Amino acid sequence: MSRLAAALIAATLAAPSLAAADALREAAERGTLRLGVRADAAPFSAADGSGGYAGYSVDLCRAVVERAARATGRPIAAQFVAVDAGNRFDALVEGRIDLLCEATSRTVSRLDQADFTLPTFVTGPGLMLRLSPGPVTLPPVGGKGVGAAQQVPRRIGVLAGTTTERLLREFSARGELTAQIVEAATHQDGLAALTAGVIDAYAADLEILVSLRAQAFDPAALAIADRVLALETYALAVRPGARDLRVLADCVIAESARSGELERIATRHVAGRDPGEAFLALVLFNALPE
Repeated sequence: MSRLAAALIAATLAAPSLAAADALREAAERGTLRLGVRADAAPFSAADGSGGYAGYSVDLCRAVVERAARATGRPIAAQFVAVDAGNRFDALVEGRIDLLCEATSRTVSRLDQADFTLPTFVTGPGLMLRLSPGPVTLPPVGGKGVGAAQQVPRRIGVLAGTTTERLLREFSARGELTAQIVEAATHQDGLAALTAGVIDAYAADLEILVSLRAQAFDPAALAIADRVLALETYALAVRPGARDLRVLADCVIAESARSGELERIATRHVAGRDPGEAFLALVLFNALPE
């Protein structure tokens, strides 16, 4: 940890804090750092079948928990708190969680609801369609999809409460999208609707689509379009005002970028795919010096 980050954390722990700024002291007293996680956002956050959670963002948050324990000199464990796309930011604002560890896009409108760390991932929303294509080559991490559809889908499913839903509705309002937008409660519900033919396509961030396709009964019947609808960056969302925790998380992300750990985590959770240029650029930009 840099001397500047250590000084900031030490100052926060030693002095009285205002509002929610003393997140690390509270975590030390409680013995836990509360991590907001989702069961349906693989490969970033997903239930692991044994009562825990796993994924790219979850691994980063575990590293933040370990750093918090070292910084405070107190035992601090990860406490998983299940959230969904609809209530995740409410959980942050209401102080029920300290960190949001899932597929969280950093947007200007969300800055009123949470603080954000350095970017952790780069991706974009795309479309998965019910087709019968030939072999599909998976796109690189942070890269583009493959297997473009030749027909325009009439019904597109999307997870409610996400930036992808908002983007589709903006397209629709501008007359750029004529398909019916069908909201799904979970990504698994969206996959089921696509498989059953209730919808013609499902929209989500590219890495999530790749993970969903692998879960399908017949992955060969699904193809991922060869372009993303937009480019977005993910970050860990921090409860508002918790500057001490955000600084500590930024230190973890920067160190992970310098050491190559970000790439190793990505390889672990998106196996069989090489890092794309956008992801490698993000790693480079995040490799801040001490």
